[in-house]
Formats: sequence, C-alpha cells, structure tokens
Amino acid sequence: MTDYVLDADRTRIGFVAAHRVGGKVHGHFATFEGAVKVEAVDPSASSGWLTVQMASVDTGNRRRDDQLRQDFFGAPAYPAMTFVATAITPSAPGRFEVTGDLTIRGTTSPLTVPLEVTDTGDELHFTASRTINRHTWNANWNSFTTALIRPDVVLDLDVTARRA
Repeated sequence: MTDYVLDADRTRIGFVAAHRVGGKVHGHFATFEGAVKVEAVDPSASSGWLTVQMASVDTGNRRRDDQLRQDFFGAPAYPAMTFVATAITPSAPGRFEVTGDLTIRGTTSPLTVPLEVTDTGDELHFTASRTINRHTWNANWNSFTTALIRPDVVLDLDVTARRA
C-alpha cells in the first residue's frame, strides 16, 4: 500500500453553476486536504478521502462568495464538505469508478465519480468531472434562487497527489 497526500499548490477543486437565464458561474475552493492509499495489486483495496473548507469558495465576486458561504453552503454551521471513498473499481486502463459518501450541509449521499489517473512514480494525477444536483444536499437559499439557479452543478477536479 502506498500513501499519497494532495498537493494543494497543484490541485484545483472547482465547480460550474448556471443561472436559468444568463451565464455560468465558475468557482473553486482554496482550502482542502485529502489523501489516497493505493494498492497496486488490488486497486479495489485502495481508499481515499477529501475535505473541502466551504468558507474558501472563490468565484471572483466577493458579494456572491459571501452569499454562497452563508446562504447556500451554510458554512458557519457546516464548515466542510467531505468525500470518503467506499469502493474503487477499475473501468479501463488508467480509469476508475470511485464511489463514496459526499457530505454537504450535514447531508450525506452516495456519489460515483469517473476518475482518470496518471501515475508518474512519485505522484498521481487525477482528473474528473461529475454533475451533481445541489438539491440533494439542500444547497439552496430560498425559493427564488432555487428557481433562478439550475440544480445541476458540475464538479471539476484536477488533483495532484504526492507520495507521503
């Protein structure tokens, strides 16, 4: 088993949300940590976790970020979003289906993420994109924003993990 930790300087945990009328909002989280344990002989025995600090959201608009922290994410009461892998299944060379428990705003729901992995020896590079429905995790402010903002949010991961 080989242990890896996320390289915060070379990792991006991003998202894209869209208004029903108007454009898309691109953002990312600046503060997070995570680790991966890789079992090369039996990848299904591997594991991983990720914790993202919700107050670190950045969309390039301070007012919107403050509203996301307070009203959508409830960061004062629910400071972190977590993902803990429960199953890792190889799907093709360098590709895996990672199933785990995603917790946002105190609500946990299973999520499967298709992951592409590149192994350089001392580092692993993961890329993934997965659309989630924010209503599953009650990431809403009020009925107006529930109607105004599309429920689908694209999570976009570009992760570098280095050998621990």
